[in-house]
Amino acid sequence: MPRVSGRPGASMLLFDFDKLKAELKEKHPYSTDRDVMSAALYPQVTDEYLTFREKFGPVDKLDTRIFLTGPKVGEEFEVSSICSN
Repeated sequence: MPRVSGRPGASMLLFDFDKLKAELKEKHPYSTDRDVMSAALYPQVTDEYLTFREKFGPVDKLDTRIFLTGPKVGEEFEVSSICSN
C-alpha cells in the first residue's frame, strides 16, 4: 500500500451531498440531513434502515433490547414519543 504524504483526504474528490440528498429523498421521501450523512458513510446500512423504518415506523423510539430481540410474550413496555435530539 502506498504511503500517504500530507493531510489524509486532501487528494480526495469532493463529495456531492446535494446529489446524495436528492437521490435519498427520491427513494426515501422522509429522509433527514442526518440520514444523508449516514448514507454518505454507510450507504447500504442506511438504505436498509430507512426501508425498515418506513415499514415499521419510528423504531428509534424503542429500547435497544426491544428493537433487537422483540418483547417477551405478555411483556408490556412503553414507548416515549419525545425526541431527545
